[in-house]
Amino acid sequence: LGAGGFWDAIEAMGGDRLTPGQGVDALSEAIDIIRGIWDAGDRTPLRAGGEYHSVSGAKRGPAPAHDIPIWIGALKPRMLRLIGTKGDGWLPSLPYLQPGDLAAGNAAIDRAAADAGRDPREIRRLLNVGGAIGAEEIIRLALEDGVSTFIIMGDDPAAMQRFAELMPDIRDAVAAGRAASGTPQGPARGEAALAKRREGIAYDEVPVSLAASTVEP
Repeated sequence: LGAGGFWDAIEAMGGDRLTPGQGVDALSEAIDIIRGIWDAGDRTPLRAGGEYHSVSGAKRGPAPAHDIPIWIGALKPRMLRLIGTKGDGWLPSLPYLQPGDLAAGNAAIDRAAADAGRDPREIRRLLNVGGAIGAEEIIRLALEDGVSTFIIMGDDPAAMQRFAELMPDIRDAVAAGRAASGTPQGPARGEAALAKRREGIAYDEVPVSLAASTVEP
């Protein structure tokens, strides 16, 4: 999710043109409503939102078939603080970053998460990258900036195949680097936060409609 940016397209589809500050406030309200609708374990009607989005007595559900993390694309300070407070992941795009932006953004998110009583490790660090990025750069970004998920910007089959072939060696190199530095392996999504979101949702029971279309690797 984001706070807007392509305002001409947003207006063309019936949305309001907001200022950057208004966009952050609107996104914060939207996240509360989205999470409230998903919280099907709470049987009370949902009343949430504020100036830009609001619901008053909405019926909750349907419950999602699995936990859905909310990843936020952002660079500015208020958005980074929102990620630390309410987001599950930070997803910037490498072509738009300047040297030091990842480190500064991670620090801002960590501070906001700690201020909100969250474990900063609950927030996944992702990165949109171009198809020409090399394995060495991916390894560096993973080890130095804590990026755990890389998303290729584009749909070139050759680039996809190249990454598929590189990933086993990249994963081994990152695991070795983390082990050498004593960095814990694996995600540390807060169990208390996940348990609250999972309340009333039978994630172990895959709906028939989904199971029928699932293909095991």
